[in-house]
Amino acid sequence: MAGRRSAAHGRAERRQLPKMTSRIFRSRPAAAQSSERPGILRPRRIAVPVRGDPVDKDAIRAACRLARPAKASILVITVLEVARNLPLTASLGGELGRAEEVLASMEEVAAELDSKVQTTVLQAREAGPALIDEARRWEADLMVVGLATKPRFGEFTLGRTGTELLNHAHCRLILIRAALPEDMAPVLTEIS
Repeated sequence: MAGRRSAAHGRAERRQLPKMTSRIFRSRPAAAQSSERPGILRPRRIAVPVRGDPVDKDAIRAACRLARPAKASILVITVLEVARNLPLTASLGGELGRAEEVLASMEEVAAELDSKVQTTVLQAREAGPALIDEARRWEADLMVVGLATKPRFGEFTLGRTGTELLNHAHCRLILIRAALPEDMAPVLTEIS
C-alpha cells in the first residue's frame, strides 16, 4: 500500500512540474504582457527616422512588412539640424526641399508595398533628442532605424544619432546596418 501511495504521489508531482516551470520563466501573466507591450512583431505605431541614405529604404521596407499584419501606423521622420549660430526657427529653404524629396521617396517605397505612411520634418539642434521626443509624443512602440556605414578610424561606428537612439529611446529599436564595404569587411585567417 505504501508503494502505491508513492507512485501516485510521484505522478501528481510530474503533473505539477510543467505548471511550476512555466511560472518560473514568466515575469507577468501572458494576458498582461500582450496588453501592455505589443512587442516587435505586433507593433501599433512604428517610427522610422530617415536621412536620405540608401539604407533608409531598407528601414522603410522592414517597417512596412512589420506594420502590415499588425495594421500598425508608420511615421517617417527627418530632422534638419540647425547650426547653433542660427535661431532654431531659421528658414532652411534648400535643406527643407531636400528633406521633402527624401520623404517623398520613402512614401514611394511604402506605396510599392501597399503601405501608407505619415511624414514629418523637424528642425532641431541635434537629430537624436528630436527623434526621441517625436517618437515619444507620437507614442511609437517601435523604431526601425537604418544606419549608414560610417567608417571612423577603420571601424564601423553608430554615429552620434545612432548612439543617442540606442541609449535613450523609450521604445524598442530595430537597427538595420548597410553592408560593410569590401575594405572594411573583416578578414578571418586561420592561425596555425
